[in-house]
Amino acid sequence: MRRQLLLLPLTALATLTCAGLAAASDWHTVLPGSSAADLSFRRTGDARGAAETYLKHAASELRLQGVSLGYENELQDGDHRTVRFAQFHVGLPVLGGAAAVHVSPEGRVEVVVLDVARDLSVPTAPKYREEAARSAVEATYGMTLAERPSAALAVFPEAETGGKLVWVVDVRSELGGERFLVDAHAGKIVHRRPLAVHARGRVYPISSAVTPQLEDRELVDLDAGDPQTLSGWSGNFKVVNYVDGDLANGVPLTLEQSVGPNSGEDFLYDPPSVADDAHDQFAQVGIYYHLTRMRDYFTKTHQLDMGTPDWKLVAVANMLESGRPMDNAFFSPQGSTAPFRAPNLIAIGQGSFFDFSDDSDVFLHEFTHYVSANAIGYNEGQFAVNEYGLSPWAGSIDEGIADYFACTVNGDPTLGEATLVPFGAERDLADDVKTCPDDLVGEVHEDGELIGSIAWSLHEKFGAELGDRLVWSALTLLTRNASLGDFAKGLTRAVDKLVSAGELTAADASAVEALIKSRGLDDCEEVLDLSGGKSRRTQMFGIDSLAYGTGASCTEWRRELSLQSLFHFKSTPDRTAKGIRFTVQLRPHGGDDLEWGIYVRTGRHVGFTMGAMMPEATNYDYRVEKITDTYGEIVIDETSDPPFDPTQTYYMVIGHGNCPSTAVTVDSADLGVEPPPVDPVDPVDPVEPEPGSTGGATPDPTDPAEETPAAGCACRAAEPSAPVAPWTALSGVALAGAAALRRRLRARRTQG
Repeated sequence: MRRQLLLLPLTALATLTCAGLAAASDWHTVLPGSSAADLSFRRTGDARGAAETYLKHAASELRLQGVSLGYENELQDGDHRTVRFAQFHVGLPVLGGAAAVHVSPEGRVEVVVLDVARDLSVPTAPKYREEAARSAVEATYGMTLAERPSAALAVFPEAETGGKLVWVVDVRSELGGERFLVDAHAGKIVHRRPLAVHARGRVYPISSAVTPQLEDRELVDLDAGDPQTLSGWSGNFKVVNYVDGDLANGVPLTLEQSVGPNSGEDFLYDPPSVADDAHDQFAQVGIYYHLTRMRDYFTKTHQLDMGTPDWKLVAVANMLESGRPMDNAFFSPQGSTAPFRAPNLIAIGQGSFFDFSDDSDVFLHEFTHYVSANAIGYNEGQFAVNEYGLSPWAGSIDEGIADYFACTVNGDPTLGEATLVPFGAERDLADDVKTCPDDLVGEVHEDGELIGSIAWSLHEKFGAELGDRLVWSALTLLTRNASLGDFAKGLTRAVDKLVSAGELTAADASAVEALIKSRGLDDCEEVLDLSGGKSRRTQMFGIDSLAYGTGASCTEWRRELSLQSLFHFKSTPDRTAKGIRFTVQLRPHGGDDLEWGIYVRTGRHVGFTMGAMMPEATNYDYRVEKITDTYGEIVIDETSDPPFDPTQTYYMVIGHGNCPSTAVTVDSADLGVEPPPVDPVDPVDPVEPEPGSTGGATPDPTDPAEETPAAGCACRAAEPSAPVAPWTALSGVALAGAAALRRRLRARRTQG
């Protein structure tokens, strides 16, 4: 939970995530009388069979022809079951492709959520073999890695290209590992992202701040051993201690497990006399207790089966970064190597000022990431991408959900009293002021506060039991390209289910609907509608947020990457309109070095494909670029190429290389339509726009609108309803990828 506010190391930027450019989630409510549902209901009594039968018979309706789905797992959701499937293409996994099917106790399919890539056509025979992929990854580190990275073929779905065949190469690191995607036909890295999910924390019965009195509690489900160690859960869990290692430089972790009983059969260790003790037994005992407490919550409350080998977990106490304090905690699906081999790892840092094991909020938050990764697998992190470009929303949901379950189990709405408060970074889920899209900044912890707070509002209204059930039910239906709006749909589905069961009333459902609307989650998809003169406001992070601490300037980074607005926008004009105008007003937060553009496409959203470092807009019909003012617009009328068509919906997105973060206000207006009558006002003299500010825009790079910043607007951007995240507080975001950039920049200067 370290606030890598946007922006975890720019190396993760250098070649981003692994969600794949698949489509966003499609929700299908199965209507009573559906023939496919009836077939599935009559032919099977089990949830998996019902789901598989329905998907087969409803393939045409769901547009699943040519889409291959394989059973993944089955989750309990009260008396319902959610059956989850993964997508494959010619036997290879499709990154991000998934389906979730909600099945009633009687075996009737009620809801299907699809997040699949259609029309994949990529050949599956690699031109570059596994060793070539590993070599490409090692080249980014400038060394041969001591531990051979794992590698496997998969399909990276790009809606505009038919997909890419990639090698998925996982490299261990001290902060939980990195995942690379290497184009198996071109031999180049196309994506890079961290695997760890971060948090801060400490521990006592809850924490040294909330419950400072030490208590002796039973350590349940210890596995008997000789000698006795902190191992349990029938072989699925071990607590170990950091000894040595520098994974970032290719030196594997050295871990030890040496803590045994010190009072008969009991582990009754006192806290260490010095806060920076990196070998204390107290931390290890607390980690075992709290992670077991959280496991019991998920197995008992949500009937989650966590006993299979793929759930095996190693927790590291007193974690250091190359021997230095680690003010952090994280979960990583990279796991741990021999002799403590496991596919999952949670590391709790020995910090600069205190041991993060003193706050169980940390463990419960990280454990929820562990549950999300193994049961659902929808979070691809800060730099997830889909066909809309950068899409951090699933990561934001996961952070908010992790906050919520930590808080609900510990019984209070504040996360991190012992560990986040000293940094001024605690999160109060009772703070319910954030809304979509106004207050979203693109950083998963910041934006996750919206999800955590609405979950806590349900907790307060209905109590912990029903609130937890509603949140878990919504969670089971999420896919890797989930939007914040998808979480709201999941909540609505969960409420409807409890209304049908008589556990909630219609009035309760209306109250939840009003709550969702009050937070803007009823209209929080990837595309925001501007039709009818709506004005939408949000934020955009700038290159300064990414480049801080790298030693390179914004101007230098601008040559290497392009950014985009967090949301796309659309507007359906009146049928009598003669044209349409999109206007954008920016309000920079610190600095005025702006360079941005407006891209518009007819009939569907602007298409993105991966560039050298970030997704880039590649499929659009109109554009205005090189805007350096705070105001810009694009006009599409009969003079445009192609000409304006009033029967079409127009989709817009902002692309930019702005240095500062900005508040953004976006509007659209139909041209040539008689406005509705309004009360008379005093006339004002019209302001003549400067040349190039309102002309029809075409892809012609010589268009004056692309060379001259749009101007002539007397209005100013409204104040944001919440400040943009304090990116510059992240003094630790200097990264290995920045070194590669500096080498390229030095080479350019030498050549120039």
